[in-house]
Amino acid sequence: MCALTSGFSDQAVALTHRGAAALADGQEALADCCFTAAAILAPHRASIWHNLGEARRIQGRVEDAEQAYKHALRLRPAYPKAWAGLASLLHKTRRIKAAARATMRALALDPGFAEGWSIAGSILHERRAMERLPMIFHRAVRLAPTSPSAWLALAGGLGEAVELALACTQRSIVLSPDRPGGYVNHAGLLIRHGKLDAAQAMHDRLRQLAPLEGHAEAGDSLVASLRGDFATAVSLGRRSLALQPASLSALINLSLAEHDSGQMERARRGNERALVLHPESDVARFNLSMVLLAQGDFANGWRLYESRWRMENRAYPAHAPRWRGGDPAGRSFLLVAEQGQGDTLHFVRYAPMLAALGAHVHLMVQPSLVRLLSTLPGIASVRSLADPPPACDACIPLLSLPLAFGTTLATIPAAVPYLHTSEQDRATWKRRLGGERRRRVGLVWAGSAHDEQFIAHMVDRRRSFPLAALAPLADVPGVTFYSLQKGPPANEVRPPGLDLVDWMEMVGDFADTAAFVAELDLVISVDTSVCHLVGALGRPIWMLSRYDSCWRWLCNRSDSPWYPTMRLFRQDRPGDWTPVIDRVRIALGRWAMRGPYATYEA
Repeated sequence: MCALTSGFSDQAVALTHRGAAALADGQEALADCCFTAAAILAPHRASIWHNLGEARRIQGRVEDAEQAYKHALRLRPAYPKAWAGLASLLHKTRRIKAAARATMRALALDPGFAEGWSIAGSILHERRAMERLPMIFHRAVRLAPTSPSAWLALAGGLGEAVELALACTQRSIVLSPDRPGGYVNHAGLLIRHGKLDAAQAMHDRLRQLAPLEGHAEAGDSLVASLRGDFATAVSLGRRSLALQPASLSALINLSLAEHDSGQMERARRGNERALVLHPESDVARFNLSMVLLAQGDFANGWRLYESRWRMENRAYPAHAPRWRGGDPAGRSFLLVAEQGQGDTLHFVRYAPMLAALGAHVHLMVQPSLVRLLSTLPGIASVRSLADPPPACDACIPLLSLPLAFGTTLATIPAAVPYLHTSEQDRATWKRRLGGERRRRVGLVWAGSAHDEQFIAHMVDRRRSFPLAALAPLADVPGVTFYSLQKGPPANEVRPPGLDLVDWMEMVGDFADTAAFVAELDLVISVDTSVCHLVGALGRPIWMLSRYDSCWRWLCNRSDSPWYPTMRLFRQDRPGDWTPVIDRVRIALGRWAMRGPYATYEA
């Protein structure tokens, strides 16, 4: 090899390493540049083209990524990673049959290739093709009958098919009964699907198998966090970390417990250490984003928050090319709702801002929000997530807009109201409430139970409380209470003395709720979508926040820079609502005495 060729090779290696570091840090565009330069210097290296495909796939550059993967495979046809990358790309662009073929090529080349089994499981789960599972199990047994890692990867790809995934982890345990990996993954699945007692029993077996490795303590720390016992979670997490200082699960679970218990600086340092030791971890990157956003460090928080799309292989909306910034004037944009209805109400404020820059803006949101959001100024169309998407130049999820706009704590777009009710809807509610001369206060005491999502369900248990807990408010004179509660909690027995008017059977969607709220003087609510609705309407809202509050309410504040008319009442201790409601009762009594024109108390 001549000196010049050697120099090119060394530069290509350096660029590849730099690109890999940028990719791990979520800087896909920089990674793309590095891998492109490396490919120019060393065009015959299949691994560089594979890496370039990975960077472009994550950016949503589908055609370019596909070309890079295929070029890598022309250079090295027997390249399982490139086949798996291509399979993942094909899967996300709904070319399922081609994805399945590419996955099988990867597994035929390397039967123990864990990522291939993970993609295979994802394809089956995505298509609800459970009738084909006997085939995939047969193939797994034939190709990798003694590979514990393959069975664990297949389990990871099966998503919500919990019984099948548990069968895979159990198979891994049978194949390697003296290794902790199968037990750890089996317990993790049990936790994810709400079988906490069974998970702790598995942790007890782990303690017997590997008493000094800290796996059981890390798992029990997560269980304690989910149950709201944050002090125990921190104690167990620290014990786990002492046993295995470099363990990703120990670092993540301890940092989560510290976050939930309000030890934000410790949580930040823990997640940062996790990323130093495990730069590939999108869970650590996402958890760090939660801490930074809660601390008001939006510049770094929004960037890291994008890791949510890589965590657990969530599919980025593929209705149109991903928006990468630039002048939006004259271009058409599709803004897509993600997560809950409250998130949509919170971040839809950016839609008119984008339209004001000259963009043609279309919205796809939850069906219950379509009618209300159709009143937004400058929006070309609003349709349900179940409807066919319009043809657009670019697509971006609503919760990625703060990053696109470079939002900081000082530049939060907080002008309210940014949502409005129709005159016809409001007139209907004005007539219904017109005869009431006392102060009109809406109440919400529970969120959506999320029975189908265990972790969200546990969060809801911490943010909600029974209607009976609001009994002390009955002593406040001069107030009439109106229920804004939906779902099973709306049927709870009214506590004695609490005069609660319930007209929610007349509410069909959020446009109806908005018209109702517009005729109230105040709303008192736990952390639900109603809080965002009331704040977006510019109406007074008192929010009762659980101890481990959502990142968007920041740390140690009684106000919200997102909603000028919001006042926060926070728990002092996990699970203890009594002091919170006592403070609300006192504040409500003072507010009610201020006369009919006082609507907000800071």
